[in-house]
Amino acid sequence: MAVSGGLIALGLLVRRRLPTVMMTTAVASAVIQVASMHITVLSLLYAPMFFTAGGHPDRRVRRGAFVVAVVGSFVAGAVFPHAYGDFQTGDGGLGWATVFGTVGTGVVVLGGWTAGFVGHQRRSVAAAEVSETISELERRRVLDLYDEQAERSRLARDMHDVVAHSLAVVVAQAEGAKYTLDANPDAARDALGVIADTAREALADVRTVLEQLRSTESAGEIDRDDRDQLLDRMRAAGMRIEETEVGSADDVAVASVRVAHAVLTESLTNALKYGDLAHAVTVHHDWTSGCRLTVGNVVADTPLAPGGARHGIIGMTERAAHVGGAVSSEPSGDTWVVQLTIPDTEGTRT
Repeated sequence: MAVSGGLIALGLLVRRRLPTVMMTTAVASAVIQVASMHITVLSLLYAPMFFTAGGHPDRRVRRGAFVVAVVGSFVAGAVFPHAYGDFQTGDGGLGWATVFGTVGTGVVVLGGWTAGFVGHQRRSVAAAEVSETISELERRRVLDLYDEQAERSRLARDMHDVVAHSLAVVVAQAEGAKYTLDANPDAARDALGVIADTAREALADVRTVLEQLRSTESAGEIDRDDRDQLLDRMRAAGMRIEETEVGSADDVAVASVRVAHAVLTESLTNALKYGDLAHAVTVHHDWTSGCRLTVGNVVADTPLAPGGARHGIIGMTERAAHVGGAVSSEPSGDTWVVQLTIPDTEGTRT
């Protein structure tokens, strides 16, 4: 029985890293017990082994362990009355021993496997919910980028129309005035008047376009409710977030708050994709002088982390540079840290 017990102990030691070895040792120890007609109490330790196998991500391991559990239960039922026949009395003793051995073994091995499989199913559902949340965040980000690009294109067209038309008129009138200045001073004077009027109209049009840009930024203003909704979505996806804040976003320029929210969204999305959700994600806002945002998360043990987030990091860097800020995204030990810094160059919110 020492050999059987040793095999069970070995299976317990390697059950998480080497599930195939675990199942081999479990079957080998069971064969030894059947051959010796002695079922040891150490067989109760099959429960954690089959719990691990039932919750294993590989379907082949789960199915193989289930088959072993079912077969082992019936074999134990057949062996039990022969191993402990001395304890049975009457004609029905053998039958009851068989039932006891089958059910008892089934409770240990099939019960452990079922508990592990239920845990696996729960993790699968949680992973599906996380994937759904990530897809929704990606969809919203793409729509935001599309709207932003469409607005930039419209403003660029308006600015092009204003500047191109005005400069064309100014150049034409200036060329005419240069050649008629000596021969016809009155015509040159009229040309200079046209140049002045055109420049004033162009300046007014440019101010109108800039006012539209300013109004567009105000329409997309980000407030505390938007941030709370983002954090709530992430928490609903299984992420624990520890948030701290110094100062108030009301004292910072609107553009800086918008960039900080975009960087926070991207950072939390990457943490959801590539982070270890068993650890909390830390979020710290400092609004006392401009904007300083720090997001840290423990990186999961996966080859995808965090290289798959490269495009998002580039987008964060571009957004920060647009308002005179900077973003760093790099590992610090086993933690991935994103830091956004925007100086207080635009004054308070208006």
